[in-house]
Amino acid sequence: MRTDSTQASPVAAPSAASAAFQVAVVQQKQFEETLERVNEKQTEAVKDQLRKAERKDDVVDIKNDIDKVLESSKSERGSRESEPAPDTDTFGGKVNVSV
Repeated sequence: MRTDSTQASPVAAPSAASAAFQVAVVQQKQFEETLERVNEKQTEAVKDQLRKAERKDDVVDIKNDIDKVLESSKSERGSRESEPAPDTDTFGGKVNVSV
């Protein structure tokens, strides 16, 4: 009995291996492209989060600055109100204006 008929032809085996290799190469390229896209999206997300955090810090700084200005304004108003008004005699209360 001969076993030649049950074996695949010698040309079929290398072409099947070659086809499998080509498929693996294409899949590898697709996988690498997918990883690049994911990496780019993650980088964009991190940059966006940093921008949002910086804006949030800026808003807090502005709010703190406004609070400081308001406090100093209140303290100036409070000090002005506690000062007595100048006498009318010393501050031009008796001025004659004729037209």
